[in-house]
Parts: sequence; structure tokens; C-alpha cells
Amino acid sequence: MKKTISSILFVAASLLAFYAFTRPAADVFKVDASKSKIGWIGYNVAGGKHTGEIGVSQGSLAFDGNTLVSGSFTVDINSISVTDLTGDRATRLETHLKSEDFFDAPKFGTAVFKVTKISGTGSNLSITGDLTIKGITKPITFPATVHQSGSTVHATAKGIKIDRTQFDIKYRSGNFFSGLGDRAISDEFQLDIEIVAAK
Repeated sequence: MKKTISSILFVAASLLAFYAFTRPAADVFKVDASKSKIGWIGYNVAGGKHTGEIGVSQGSLAFDGNTLVSGSFTVDINSISVTDLTGDRATRLETHLKSEDFFDAPKFGTAVFKVTKISGTGSNLSITGDLTIKGITKPITFPATVHQSGSTVHATAKGIKIDRTQFDIKYRSGNFFSGLGDRAISDEFQLDIEIVAAK
């Protein structure tokens, strides 16, 4: 009996090893930083807003056939820009966003998103992952469209809402400071992500 069990276990282990060595490796697509971008929108409680962009410095997406199985990308906080203002006004806001009041770029120069779960079929997916800003990691989930064509991948996700206070960005938050009136800034900001990757 012991011999039979040992034989079964040996066969099972051999099959698993065979599968592991013969299963095709995932295709990895490297993020093209020059073609990838993230747009952002920040709001105040009076109805105003500011818009801008921030660069993706590196990352990768892995596919098993046509199925996305994993991915991650890194954002360069120092690349944050403002698009609804010009000149000194834009420069002042960019400098403020990089300061301790917001993203503290001198101390936390990058933010990272790492996929932890993917659901859905075809090109329309639901992506769950860990977002790290200012050294704080929180899970987020959002819908995304992912197209793979030959050696290129194009992934987009629009209207992602991020609660900045979860990442210790509390400047002019009405939930933490009283008496702000129209100077209060919404706790949520929006991201529109476009990732282009190639083999």
C-alpha cells in the first residue's frame, strides 16, 4: 500500500514538473514611457478644477496568450505638470503639488501600481491592484480596456477616483480642517491612464 501511494505521488510530481517546464512563458510587454501618460483632475468644493499630466517612468504587462495576467508601472512624481494654467501660475502650482502639502516629491519621488487581480473577458476588464503613494499602499479597483495587437499593447482606464486623504494628503480637506469654506479641496482626484507597451 505504501509503495502504491509513493508511486502515485511520484507520478503526480513528475506531471507537475513536466507541466511547469513545458508551459509557455508569459509574454512580457515593456511599457513605453514616451507614449504612456496619466492625466489628472483635481477639484475644489466651489466647482473649480485644475488639470494636468504625470509621466510613467517604467513598467510591464504580462500576457498568457491574449489574456492579461499581471502588470505594474511606476509614476515619476517629479514629472507632474499643470495643463490648465500657463507661466508662473502653472509653475507655482506644480511646485506646490510636489511639496509636503501634497505628494512630497523630494522624499517620495515615485508612485507605484501593481496588479493583484484581473477579471472580465476580452478587452474589457476589471483591474484590482495595490497603489502606493508617499509610501502608503491601498487597494483600488477600476474598469480598463486592454488591446493586444502583435507586439504592441494599448491599455486605457478613464475616470479613476482616488481618495488622496488615504495617502496622507490632507491639505485643505474639509474632513480634517474646519472653516475652509470655498478654499476646501475635494478629497478625491481623478486619473485617466493610457499605457502603451511593446515586446
